[in-house]
Amino acid sequence: MPASKYLVDYDSMPIEFVSGEGCHLIDAKGRKYLDFIGSWCTSTVGWKHPGMAEAITAQGREGFAIPPIFRHPRQEAFAKRLAKLAPGKLMRSFRCTSGSEAVDFAIRAARAATGKPTIVTIDGVWHGHTYGAAALGNAQVKKMGPELSGFVKLPMPRTPKQAHDVLDTFETLAKKRKDIAAFMSEPVWTNAGCIIPPDGFYPAVQDICRRHNILLVMDEVATCMGRCGKLFASELWGLEPDILCLGKSFTGGYATMAAALVTEDVFKKAKGIPAYSTFGWLVQDLAAVEKNVDLIVSQRLDRNAADVGAFLLEELKSLEALKKVKEVRGIGMVFAIEFRLPIAPLVALHCCRQGLLVAFTDSKTLFFSPPLILDRALAKKGADILKRVCGL
Repeated sequence: MPASKYLVDYDSMPIEFVSGEGCHLIDAKGRKYLDFIGSWCTSTVGWKHPGMAEAITAQGREGFAIPPIFRHPRQEAFAKRLAKLAPGKLMRSFRCTSGSEAVDFAIRAARAATGKPTIVTIDGVWHGHTYGAAALGNAQVKKMGPELSGFVKLPMPRTPKQAHDVLDTFETLAKKRKDIAAFMSEPVWTNAGCIIPPDGFYPAVQDICRRHNILLVMDEVATCMGRCGKLFASELWGLEPDILCLGKSFTGGYATMAAALVTEDVFKKAKGIPAYSTFGWLVQDLAAVEKNVDLIVSQRLDRNAADVGAFLLEELKSLEALKKVKEVRGIGMVFAIEFRLPIAPLVALHCCRQGLLVAFTDSKTLFFSPPLILDRALAKKGADILKRVCGL
């Protein structure tokens, strides 16, 4: 297949997918692939779900959109539901179209609510493509010019000792500097290679924030709606964020929609910041997201992610017996296999040839996030392909 001539398309593999079904994608030649990527932390109820099709079709027949200066009753009803589902005291929803936009709203809201410019974050975490999200995370490149300022990046802790050192640094910053608006990061560092914070790290971060009047912001774009075995990954450590970003699994892959949730206190203090999003929560998208959330909650897909995810992780842990494999990591339905050599792209290619779709975050780290409906039989099938390709 020739390279794209008109579409900006840097690194895609030469496969055209035209359909999907459950936990599978189907290419233009009719070949079926087991989809362990799940549109990168997005797929929940699987592809071609009849309930999703019905909800989208029914709303599509209405055939209209309204600008955000007017209202639609389903928007308020859904925002109310999010407030009831979300951890802590989150009450208000900013309407967004992408996770990157939600992160930008969170940055604006945190600074406006506190009157302070600085946000402390973790280095090496992906937060999105927009200018604010790129500067907060690791998507800024020199060609883009000056980046948005006001971010202090702490090292990513991978051991208890490193976590202790990072917490000491954060505590010192909180005592010395009076310009810190918020601490903001992912509860699980997904694009960094499914790195799970050491036990006690995030409860300690929350404690520092509370004692020093610093907002706690969780970017759950990639970890929400059951992805990590809880409806929200913040619940893994009993966190109660002041601001929470939603996207990806929030939609199940059926809509271009996201949200930034804030507490009533943050909303009142930040009131007046621009909140207009032309395509934010279009009723067509809202119909899909409503149904997706309905199915996640009613079918307890968070529990399935925890159960089948633990099974798949156990199946894959045997790979650590290989000298080439440094570590196999996973929580819920998000995983990484870290190699000692830069072979992750080659492994992903061979898996693809055998009918399994996986991705990589760098040359040494394989990454995958299957649909939340994955069952043990398909998990075993995917694990067997990975073992075969890796040479176990």
